[in-house]
Amino acid sequence: MTGSPPGPKPDGARRVFVHIGSPKSGTTFIQQVLWNNRQALDAEGVLLPTGGRVRQHAAVWDLRGVPQHPDDPAPSRAGAWDRLAEQVRESRHPVAVVSEESLASLPPKRIARAVASLAPAEVHVVYTMRDLAGLLPSAWQEFVKHRSPKQYDAWLQDVIDGGPTVGAGRWFWSVHDAVAVLERWSRDLPKERVHVITVPPPGSPRDLLWRRFADVIGVDPDVAVLDGAFANESLGMAETELLRRVSLAMPEDVPKWMFGQVVKGVLAHQVLSRRDGKRKFSVPEDRRAWVLQRQRTLVEGLRAAGYRVSGDLDDLLRPPTWHDPTPPGDREMLQSATDGLVGLLQEIVSLREENSALRRELAEQQGRPLHKTVVHHVSERNPVVMRMRVAYWHAKERIRGPEPAGDVQGGAGNGR
Repeated sequence: MTGSPPGPKPDGARRVFVHIGSPKSGTTFIQQVLWNNRQALDAEGVLLPTGGRVRQHAAVWDLRGVPQHPDDPAPSRAGAWDRLAEQVRESRHPVAVVSEESLASLPPKRIARAVASLAPAEVHVVYTMRDLAGLLPSAWQEFVKHRSPKQYDAWLQDVIDGGPTVGAGRWFWSVHDAVAVLERWSRDLPKERVHVITVPPPGSPRDLLWRRFADVIGVDPDVAVLDGAFANESLGMAETELLRRVSLAMPEDVPKWMFGQVVKGVLAHQVLSRRDGKRKFSVPEDRRAWVLQRQRTLVEGLRAAGYRVSGDLDDLLRPPTWHDPTPPGDREMLQSATDGLVGLLQEIVSLREENSALRRELAEQQGRPLHKTVVHHVSERNPVVMRMRVAYWHAKERIRGPEPAGDVQGGAGNGR
């Protein structure tokens, strides 16, 4: 972890902002801005507990009670939330931020545990929200990325007609019924500590969502650099259908963590999302009236609740943008599959080239220990690791003290 701001003995963060979602509402973008600017935020007195986005995700899954697959190579999640809460309680930072979109699904007892574990900090809840018309197609894609076999029409039937008790509707409404979600989270909190941030409409400045979030947590938005932060790119109709078919064809015994890393992480996020000319799709015509009415109901419920709003709730009332939701034909699917296969091959070639470069470096530097060569190789490609190397050199030089006169062959440069 980076160093804490100077001050007296740790007495815990005074305020903790728990960003609970919702999914598909700019959460990936916000999280990337936070973690990419961790050092700058740390200097401003903002703690991101656990020291890494993946570890914070693991802590939330521990809080949710999600079982870990026995073959998952990741470290055990057991006790991860308690360790996160302990970091918050012992921090000298005046502000801490936890951001994970699945927190919106927590039932009351786990919410109570989360809030109590962060005491005596003043807990604030932050909920980012987008219009339902744009949300539905994006949410179906996310279900497919998590191996849902349902086609778009069948999925909409679950969500719209079945509601929160049927199939896909259970998860969808557990995180996207903003009124119900915030009612659960606000039972033991004053209304002024519940914040709703609306996702800006298309065409807005790229940094507007971050500026709204930064204003809520009380930090100057300009301390963060947005380079390298990107939204969770949507797929088109053909790409999503291809992903659905791949999911169905995968052996059932493939572990969830492996499917997430390979199919979702590589095929969906790194390959298919980058295709040119993706055909967008939207809510079918016969569902538009329901969407408009449901959007009004949600907005009216939020206004009546009296939460703090950053942005404009009227942005959530936009009518659905029309895109042809016709399922892709054979030619469109074939082109999508071809591009996907080429993209995967390019990823494999890139990985092999990187491995070959490391092997060449190992062969050229037989006298250097393996761990030093690996660190050198990684740091040349990763600025964060390079900064850690530099800090190590300086610390080593301070501990060792000045070099003896006449010693011209030693020095901190050896083995770097």
